[in-house]
Order: sequence, then structure tokens, then C-alpha cells
Amino acid sequence: MINFLFLLQNKSENPAFLNTISVVLITCGLFIIGIGVFKFIEGFYIDFIAKKPLFRHFYLVTKELSPSQKKLLENDFKFYKRLDVKQQKYFRHRVFKFLSQVEFTGKEGLVIDDEKKILVAATAIMLTFGFRDYAINLIDKILIYPSIFYSTLDRNYHKGHFNPGYRAILLSWKDFIHGHKVEDDNLNLGIHEFVHALHLSYLSSKRTNDISAHIFISSLEALHEYIDSKVNFKLHMQKSAYFRNYAFENDFEFTAVIIENFIETPLEFRSRYPNVYKHVKQMLNFDFAGY
Repeated sequence: MINFLFLLQNKSENPAFLNTISVVLITCGLFIIGIGVFKFIEGFYIDFIAKKPLFRHFYLVTKELSPSQKKLLENDFKFYKRLDVKQQKYFRHRVFKFLSQVEFTGKEGLVIDDEKKILVAATAIMLTFGFRDYAINLIDKILIYPSIFYSTLDRNYHKGHFNPGYRAILLSWKDFIHGHKVEDDNLNLGIHEFVHALHLSYLSSKRTNDISAHIFISSLEALHEYIDSKVNFKLHMQKSAYFRNYAFENDFEFTAVIIENFIETPLEFRSRYPNVYKHVKQMLNFDFAGY
């Protein structure tokens, strides 16, 4: 800063230099104003026109997975296979970014390979693919155990766990891969734990200008208002056997379970509970093939 002020002092009599500084300052000012105007317009659009961002994808450079990693998505990730060519390119870019920002660790001798990395990362990216700001801010570590594991925090065994203090998702690989392979039982460990992280992350961002958080939380609140406005509707949901009882433990479990159902059996969900389905679809801005 001192060097810059010294330079200004020595160049203050140089018109060309002053013109350059003026152009730079004006450009920066217009850029800042432009961002403010865009945020205002997008906020108005989301609140009063359509509850979704004005655009989802903008990358100066898109990153690419290795051929073998790409093959894993093509062969073993149903959601990815439903996307068009451009969407698949953006999906791979986001998976690449996730892998570059999140540390994977195998526990109890488990070896972390590309299959584990790609399937776990793709599960997280799928859930936020409807948003422009797709990072789950409370996660920077994935710990994978061979099977069910013991936690010293609550002295209990788990198939999966989200630890916000440690910023980590803990998964049993046996149960994760079972949930991934069996696509219609509404039990998906990866989806469930990542929704917990997403939900808490968005709650912590609620008072900021995070558009993704605003859409997710406001849509979830609207869903609760809808359910509460219908006499005995929640009781009907509980007795239906479509949503497992665990959904009604608390708001976090409810959110995780209904999104598991939404992802795994969308046609049945829409047929049984069309208005609930509509709210969940809006929460995730999920206007993709099959949904």
C-alpha cells in the first residue's frame, strides 16, 4: 500500500497515468454496482417469480475427470446417465472440484479407490446440482469404514454420521454401496448423511445472501406450513408406511428421509403426495429427467 501511494505521488503529474487509474477505479465501481444489481434482480426473481436461481452454471474453465473416473459415472450412476451431454460435462466438473477440496480417508484398513471417491462425490453433487452455489460448506472430510462402526462421541454404533464440529461425513462402505445399488427401497445412506450436512449448512447461511440456502430453507418452511395446515396430514404420512418412522424423529431426520424418497422413488412420491413432492422438488430446484 505504501509503495502504491508513493507511485501515485510520483505519477500524479502524468495525465496518462491518472487516466488509467480513473478507468480502473470506474471499472471496479461499475463491477461492484453490477453485482449488487444482479443480486437484487435475482432476489426479486426468486421471491416473486420463480423460486430458482437465474442461472446455474458459469465456469471460466471446466475441469475434467480421468477416463476411468468418467467411466464409473457412465456405468454406475443413474442420475448422471439421465443428464444431457452439456449437463454431464458440468456434473463432471463439479465432481472434480469436490474431489479436489474434500479429503478422503479409509478407516480400519479400508483402501480408498476411485470407485469410493466417485460414487460418494457424485452423491453429494447430485443433491446440489440444481444450484449455482453447489458446495456443502460444512464438509471437508469423508471418512469411510468397511462396515458399521463405533463412535466414541455418543458411544454407539453407526452406519453413517455427520459430524459438523469435525466437518466430516462418516460412512460404512457396506451400507453406502447397498443404498446406492438398491435404488427403490428409499434407503440411501449417502443421500441421508449428505442431506444432514446440507440442511445444517444452509441453516447457518440463512441470514446471508446465499441463494441456495434461501431457496432450500424457505421451501422447507413452506412444506412444513402446508403439512401443518392439513388436519391429521402428518399422521397420515406416518401411517402410510411410505415414509419410514425415523422421518418423524425430528426436522433433520424428516428432511433427510423425504429427500431419500424423492430421489429413489419419484414417481410413487408424486403419485401419493403430489404437493409434498412439489415442495421437495422446489427445495432442490430439481428439474431433471425423471423428476
